Amino acid sequence: MTDRFCATQLEVHEIVRKKDVEWREPFLSCTARGIFNNYDMRVRQLGRNTPKTISDKMLHARIIGVLSGSAYLPDGLLVASDTQSKKQLFHFTPSEIIGIFDAFLEDEVREFHDGYLDADGNFSGTRKVFATRK
Repeated sequence: MTDRFCATQLEVHEIVRKKDVEWREPFLSCTARGIFNNYDMRVRQLGRNTPKTISDKMLHARIIGVLSGSAYLPDGLLVASDTQSKKQLFHFTPSEIIGIFDAFLEDEVREFHDGYLDADGNFSGTRKVFATRK
């Protein structure tokens, strides 16, 4: 990914954990009853996250679910990583997930530089590594 894209904040909807309820570990299930016990499935909030945060959550997914036919939320994909699951879920509608994947796939590194720099930004033997992706 380019440095510019890595710093970009992408829109992601989140569903937050219910307050004042005891956390119950979700188990493998066709109905995902635990999700409704742990999270407020009536509303999603718009947030912004970097591509690295989004990809980390997907790569380390502890919870993956498909939401269909909800009275409160549009159909979509629910994802939470092991570090995120006790806080919130990401919720992506089909068009939102396509947009996120397109953003990842369309970002193209055309030029990169790497090497070692000293305190003045000159090449040296200090072993401080730099990398630039454009």
